[in-house]
Amino acid sequence: MGTMKKNASTIRGQIFPCAACLVFLGGLLLAACSESSSTTSATGGTQGTGGAQDSGGARATGGALGTGGAPATGGVQTTGGVGGATTTANPDGARGGTGGIRDAGSAGSEVTAPAQCPAPPAGAPADAVSALDAENTLRVAMGIPCASLVLTLCTSALNHCNYYTTNQGSSTCQASSAHNEISGCPQFTGADPGTRIAAAGYTGRGWSECMAFMGNPAGAVKMFVDSVYHRTPVLSPWYTDMGYGGGTGCDTIDFGAGPNAAAKTVTALYPYDGETGVPLSFNGAQEGPTPPAPSTGWPSGYPVTLYGQGITVSSHQIVVDGTTTPLTHIWLDGDSTLGSSAKVLYTEAPLTANTTYRVTIDGTTSAGSVHFEWTFTTGAASTGPGRRG
Repeated sequence: MGTMKKNASTIRGQIFPCAACLVFLGGLLLAACSESSSTTSATGGTQGTGGAQDSGGARATGGALGTGGAPATGGVQTTGGVGGATTTANPDGARGGTGGIRDAGSAGSEVTAPAQCPAPPAGAPADAVSALDAENTLRVAMGIPCASLVLTLCTSALNHCNYYTTNQGSSTCQASSAHNEISGCPQFTGADPGTRIAAAGYTGRGWSECMAFMGNPAGAVKMFVDSVYHRTPVLSPWYTDMGYGGGTGCDTIDFGAGPNAAAKTVTALYPYDGETGVPLSFNGAQEGPTPPAPSTGWPSGYPVTLYGQGITVSSHQIVVDGTTTPLTHIWLDGDSTLGSSAKVLYTEAPLTANTTYRVTIDGTTSAGSVHFEWTFTTGAASTGPGRRG
């Protein structure tokens, strides 16, 4: 879906990418170097029209389209335009873009492994287990399948962090995209994530890769979750294999669909029903591609995501619980960066501390009408570093 950055610096007119996501979408490697053109907003229950796909760019051919599962968010910086679009066979697929979240210093607290989830395999690295536990704590609360730590994905992720940390600053071996590697350079294991993941021995269908540059596995997971576009792969019901590899200032998570991916009829919400301590705001200017900005500028309210396949939404609103006045919000549905199985809303103004909000979304599927209604409660206004609300 794009690169995520910390403490962005400008180099020759470009924002240096300090983190990134890449998508493999049913035989297509989607790459982009321009921001999303999705700029629709909605007020109250009026549905937005979604975003338009940018033109130009090139598509690189890949392997055969896999069934089930879905690649998630991502993006790779290239020298061309925007390539590709989502497909119905891969509902989590998304076009990517440059840029990213500049504040990558957000701390991520260690969490205890949920009892409902299978134990990691013997010999799993401790930092990979930390990333897994941070992800699964949220997945269990959402009611979706646990992610499983896969050692071959840990290997591919660690190999890439080894390459990245070894070759940063090299005039010949620092690749144009954080996800890429250059043959013949130290620690090279594959030019792109799909090649590296296969070389490490992973045989599952589909893949996605996300990077952060913190050297903090739980913090990297939190940073992805606290965003509009980069949340999608971490909490997707249709991605259940994952592997983490880290290094000094590098975090890589490689994803695969996995054998335990949810059925296509599954739906999920984040923030989940009844969640408390939800952040108040999000600064989309720090994410790339940059989401549609509120009319009054950033920050917006904290993003709310509905995961679901084949849903046509007819109305959506968010209110302070106990009131009936809809809050003005941005609605993303059909956004080519977000993917077809995730829909997002965020209020134009930051949320209020210690307040309960009610979200209502109505629509239809091939099986009939669907209705989603749930609440979450914000936490106190935070003054801590890296917190967005």
